[in-house]
This record gives sequence, structure tokens and C-alpha cells, in this order.
Amino acid sequence: MGIAHHRKLWLWRALAFLPALLTADALLGLAYRTNTSADVKIVLPRAGTTHRAIVVFPGYIMPGDTLGRAFAPYVADDDAMVVVNYAERGVDASQIYDKIMAALHTLRPVELRVYGASMGGMISKLFLDYYRQAGAPYGKVVLVLDSAPAGRNNVKRPSFLFDVSCWYRGGPLSSSVWAAVSGLGAKPPTEDGDPQDNVRAARHAGAWVGMPAATSQACFIGNFGPLKKGELRDVAQQVIFLQGYSPDDDPLVRTADSIAAWSVAFDNIVVITVPGRNGRWHLPLVEYPRETVRAIIGNRS
Repeated sequence: MGIAHHRKLWLWRALAFLPALLTADALLGLAYRTNTSADVKIVLPRAGTTHRAIVVFPGYIMPGDTLGRAFAPYVADDDAMVVVNYAERGVDASQIYDKIMAALHTLRPVELRVYGASMGGMISKLFLDYYRQAGAPYGKVVLVLDSAPAGRNNVKRPSFLFDVSCWYRGGPLSSSVWAAVSGLGAKPPTEDGDPQDNVRAARHAGAWVGMPAATSQACFIGNFGPLKKGELRDVAQQVIFLQGYSPDDDPLVRTADSIAAWSVAFDNIVVITVPGRNGRWHLPLVEYPRETVRAIIGNRS
């Protein structure tokens, strides 16, 4: 009885102290990871000349640099990649578009393919909105969506969390908790021969991305507007949706609902199941780069 009483007392004291911790974290967060500028990494073609450029939009809190390193060995010799690294906080689609187009200007590709992983699919759609306004300078693109939701209703998380993320950015205290929690639980297996140092680097970067990035990206997902009928038809020659096998087991995204939602914008989506990638692991991209890239690059358009 005494032990139970002390446990309850400790719990109540901890709960009473929680508002003070959250307030301290929020105040510290005003000066913590405040950079709002994304950047892009260019992966040059092994052949020296670019035929096709692949613009890569990583998923939620996913580091672009490690994803680029994971994909690089498996693209074609004359493929270049432009990989986005998201800002420390916030998602500015206009600024991301400008940096991508500056990179493409140096590469001068003949063909353009756009890959959006999970949340990256949403950003890729906004990129194409700006691309359309600019007159589609590299012609119609092939858009590859990978387990990408088309709105907050396609995400298997309580909807109110997206609203909370829009007013609470977090700081160093909550970021440390996030990193500790991220280290718990099972991790997806890797393809044979995949460099383990890159996998470890990607997981570490995702764990220590910082709460301002996590909350602001969640806010972006929560505020993503509904797709309009046929709106991708004039800018995409083809839209492909990648999924793992047993896609209903995806722990974060309602895959079938997402495909139906994207089909509003492009009514002839091609659905491809990535071999060896179990749907129970949401987007194990650095763990399965070979099979993922094979599905991304497909055949020459």
C-alpha cells in the first residue's frame, strides 16, 4: 500500500511539473534550430553528361543527404539527382522550387522525373504547381509517389496532433525526448550488401532532426489542401505510386485511400509493389535502396 501511494504521489508531481517543462522547452525553442531555408544536393551522373534528372523529395523528417548517398549507386550512368534537404523548421515550397530549378539549370537534363516519398509526395505536387506556372521548361514529368498520403485523413495518426504541431514548435528538451523514443523499437532489415554506416547515419539524423522540424513538417501535412480533379494531367505524362507488399500493414499511411485520393488528380495511376519491401515498415528507403531505385527509374520515357 505504501509503495503504491508513493508511486501515485510521484506521478502527480511529475504531471504537475509537466507544464513548466513544456513552457521552458517552448521558450528555449525560440532560439533553437531556427533556420527556415532548405537546400539541395546535386548528385552528378557517372557518365559526365545528364540525360535524366531525378528530383528527390524525402519523406517526413528524412535526411536528404543520406538518402542521396543510398540511391546514387543504383541510378543509371547518365542520371543526375537533385535531392532536397528540408529546413530546420518549416516547409517553404516556393523556396524549394527555386533551389531545385537553379540546380536543374546547371544540369540541363533532357528528361525530368520527380520522386516524392510519403510527405515528399505532397511537396512534389506543390513543386509541380510552380513548374507549371513556369511553362514546364523540361516538358511533362514522370511523377513517382512512394507511400505518399494526399492529406491528413490518409495518415494513421489522430488528426488533432497536426493542429497541435502548428502552434507548438518545441525546443531542445522535447527534441531530446524525441531522439530517445526514436531509438526504441524494432528497425527494418536491410538489403544484402547495403552500407550499414549510411543506414546508421540516416537513423541518427532522423532521431536528432529536432522537434521544430518534426512539428512544422507535421503542420505542413495537416494543412495540405485537397487535390483537384485532373490537375496533374497537364504537367505529368505518367504518375506511378510505389508501395511495399502487404500495403495495408503500413503503420503510418492508409495506402489504398492515398491511391484513391491521388487518382482524383491523375486518373490513370500505375501502382507498383516494390519487391522485398514489407509494407509493415513505412518507407525503409536507405535500408532498401536497390529495389526502390529500380522501381523509381523504370524505363526511358
